[in-house]
Amino acid sequence: MRIFLSVLAFVLGFPGTPLHASVERPPQFVAISFDNCGELDRWRELSAFLDEAAMRQEQIGFTFFVSGTNFLPDAERRRYRAPGQAPGQSNIGFGGKIENVRERLNFLKRLHSQGSEIASHAVGHFNGRLWSVAEWREEFGSYQQLLTAAAADAQMELLWRKIAGFRAPYLGRGPALYAALKTAEFRYDASGVGHASEWPQKLDGVWRFHLAQLRIAGSGRPTLSMDYNFLVAQSGPAGNSKLQDIFGEQMLRTYLDYFQKNFAGNRAPLHIGHHFSPMQGGAYQQALMKFARIVCGLPEVRCVTYGTLADFLDATEVETLRAYQRGDFPRDTVPSTDLALTPLRGAL
Repeated sequence: MRIFLSVLAFVLGFPGTPLHASVERPPQFVAISFDNCGELDRWRELSAFLDEAAMRQEQIGFTFFVSGTNFLPDAERRRYRAPGQAPGQSNIGFGGKIENVRERLNFLKRLHSQGSEIASHAVGHFNGRLWSVAEWREEFGSYQQLLTAAAADAQMELLWRKIAGFRAPYLGRGPALYAALKTAEFRYDASGVGHASEWPQKLDGVWRFHLAQLRIAGSGRPTLSMDYNFLVAQSGPAGNSKLQDIFGEQMLRTYLDYFQKNFAGNRAPLHIGHHFSPMQGGAYQQALMKFARIVCGLPEVRCVTYGTLADFLDATEVETLRAYQRGDFPRDTVPSTDLALTPLRGAL
């Protein structure tokens, strides 16, 4: 028996099977993604986590929105020029030594072969909210050049054509971004914000995957389903070492609430985004991994990449997707996730 699960089940606040359910019940998709993806220690941790999941025969795929600077050694930084910036400028640094770049690429290759997905987070982590279509295309071109050159140098078959997804740095998006994504033939964008019970939509040929608007368990403060937004809402950007464990517990409880409501409701996919940097002293990393261990092995739950989610959506009729949004399918009970194991220590 899994340590985090109970054989008991319960239903949370939603009616049972509709009298005239029109479609079969969809899986509960959970899309866990990571931004920037530079720190090698974090690559090692996540690789080990996925290896452990595979040993439990759990199929988990993460989506890695990798910044292009991770493919460019520090010594070659002037090869990159962002729109409106001087050569060699980046908000997140560069790739370190050439050996660091190659090690990072090896992780990308390995995890991709095991079912995770590599997607784009642009190059230098600039806010492109006001960029033109031409500026976005310039940034996409820089990403393609850096990735292709790094892959060739490492003798790998990781090619630009395999990059089908995008998330904008700072979630900085606008009409020009979506026009550029369509022109560049991206399949999906994960830069948006929406309601937790929202099923994705395809607009102008691009799937829109939205981070969810949530309320933090124990405080009720609004946030998004992303670690940086929890950080700002709970303590401010500097963090708080004295309260970081409580903040991690709040995050875990918030994600479990999000999961349970969607599982018992219209089964809208969960969208969770984190960064490689250890925010809140690593408490957020621990909360996310515990969440994944709790839910990813449950019946009818699929912890998948955004590419896999897009495959499912593309294979589903429009009317069926509309029925999912309405929750017009047979409902199921929600497995207990043993919330009482870790009592929430005070509201903050």
